[in-house]
Amino acid sequence: MDTRRQQRTGTGFRAGLSRAGTQRGQKPRPGTGNHTAMHAVKAVPRPLPPDLLRRIENDPLFMVVTLDGTQWIDPFSGEPVAIGPQGRASAARVHLAESGGWRNGNALPLGQLETERWRLDLTRLLPTEPRLRIFLKDNRGWMNPFSGEVVQGVERPDGKLTPRTLWQMSQKLAVCPHARAGRMYDMQELLNRGRAYGAAQAAQEPPPTPRAEQQALSEDMAQAQSVQQHMLSEMPKPPGYELAVHLSPHAGVAGDFYEVTSLRDGRIFIALGDVSGHGMQAALVVATALKTIRFVARSTSDLTELVCRFNDEIKPDLMPGQFITLFAAVLDPENRVFSCLRAGHQPAILVNLARDDVMRRLGRRGMAIGLATGAVFAQSLHQVSMQLEAGDIIVQSTDGALEAMNGEDVQFGESRYLASVLSRYESSAQELVDGVAEDVRAYVEERGVGDDLTVLALAVLPSDDTALEHAPPQA
Repeated sequence: MDTRRQQRTGTGFRAGLSRAGTQRGQKPRPGTGNHTAMHAVKAVPRPLPPDLLRRIENDPLFMVVTLDGTQWIDPFSGEPVAIGPQGRASAARVHLAESGGWRNGNALPLGQLETERWRLDLTRLLPTEPRLRIFLKDNRGWMNPFSGEVVQGVERPDGKLTPRTLWQMSQKLAVCPHARAGRMYDMQELLNRGRAYGAAQAAQEPPPTPRAEQQALSEDMAQAQSVQQHMLSEMPKPPGYELAVHLSPHAGVAGDFYEVTSLRDGRIFIALGDVSGHGMQAALVVATALKTIRFVARSTSDLTELVCRFNDEIKPDLMPGQFITLFAAVLDPENRVFSCLRAGHQPAILVNLARDDVMRRLGRRGMAIGLATGAVFAQSLHQVSMQLEAGDIIVQSTDGALEAMNGEDVQFGESRYLASVLSRYESSAQELVDGVAEDVRAYVEERGVGDDLTVLALAVLPSDDTALEHAPPQA
């Protein structure tokens, strides 16, 4: 047989291949027997040099972690890395061996790493920690809750927490020695310090000129009010229950919203939300939130799934740093079963003078809407269910009620709020929510509430059998 022909067929063809199974000068073709050979030469991460291992254990640049201990900051890239059950050092070794970032340059400055760490911590803590949200009037400063001192250079334009605000707060905390321990002053002490600072500043300034009377709402604002009122749900009247709501916007239109609607399985979905900030920007988010939550509620009756899908749908529409706190519930009116969950919102209150525990809080803490998506958000939610009884009243509000301050910078607070609810237990649901709002306004007097104020109530009415048991005997 011709030698040249023999090289193209049979064993002679293999003589023209390299050891890796490919023809010399050519790349391996996918789908051939070359796969095993390519695996054999796959690169394995090199062991870290001893100097780098020592730095992981001892260098402060390699020890920057979030307050909750779940994330470590890569000192070469500044990116957060999840800390597993093996701890920071193990997570650092694995990450650096895989990324190889240490080969490309020097570590970042410690101040920059601490700033990024605080940015992550503040993103997580701001929705649920009011001590981080104490600002003096007229943008005069931010109260650092770790040092108890008023800090300048933290801007909050139009009363809103923007990404720039978050970054400025992070920079201040990165250089604050008191913040490293992670312990904050209590709320009342911080308010007292803020009041003293404000009084000292006011004493050094000339008296302000009288302000002109507030101008009437523009036509655009009036139209926005009308649109928002039209979008909010009318309270249904399910047999055996009473639903009521009071909503007072702070700036013409509200960043608070509520929704009450029937699900496909006949149960009733109830939600109360609070968009960060207030005014027109928050009102625009409210409009988007109501449309989104109604759209999702048409396709699922599962409470946790509904809230998770709502979060994933609306997060792209939120501004950077913006979030929504949400209390969501489902009522089974036939069986009197109430299920609820909290996404960054405060607990609801259950009141019934006939129960052993006259008042109790409802709902377990979960992540606010817009902070994360997917499994991270879903795993933070914890749905709870309970059997309702005749005489139960469930009351929920936005933080405008509890955080309203009087002229001495003392908050209305939970104790006054609970007392206001309890004092109106015998009233109708509408009288209860209106009365709580009136107590808040009376407390703050001329100062004004300073935020949107919404109170929602669900009352379980006595059944016919219960009413007969408690009816007076006939003569």
